[in-house]
Amino acid sequence: MTRVLKHLCDFHISVAVYYLEIYHSRGYMKNIYIPILLLCFSTTSLADEKRGKREVLLDNPDVEVVRLTYPVGTESGMHTHIHPNRVVYFVKGGTLELIPKDKQQKSKVINVSDGETLFLPTTTHNVKNIGNTEVVIVETEIKSS
Repeated sequence: MTRVLKHLCDFHISVAVYYLEIYHSRGYMKNIYIPILLLCFSTTSLADEKRGKREVLLDNPDVEVVRLTYPVGTESGMHTHIHPNRVVYFVKGGTLELIPKDKQQKSKVINVSDGETLFLPTTTHNVKNIGNTEVVIVETEIKSS
């Protein structure tokens, strides 16, 4: 996902530079390249700093296992779990806010301990570490039943 976002940001920067060159050649903009490019790069890096880390440990036709690391204040970004059978094991527990995509549903705050295991349903949500400790999760999604 991070690679996809980086390519998307690179594409937008390329388009912005293209249009800046057109405007500059017509005399509309002078000496504005550097501030705009710095803004683009700083926005991209700020978005990356707020994201947790996702490492795929195993991915085959039957199962996907990922390690998710959420330092304090980071989040997953909105994403969808499409497989109905999902188990999460908390290597390092903490306090997480589960924010549903559907704004009519309420967010849920969970406090989990080290070693705790949960079965969670299919959902579209954002996970945010609102506690004061890093949270590390090993998540297993069964693709076939």
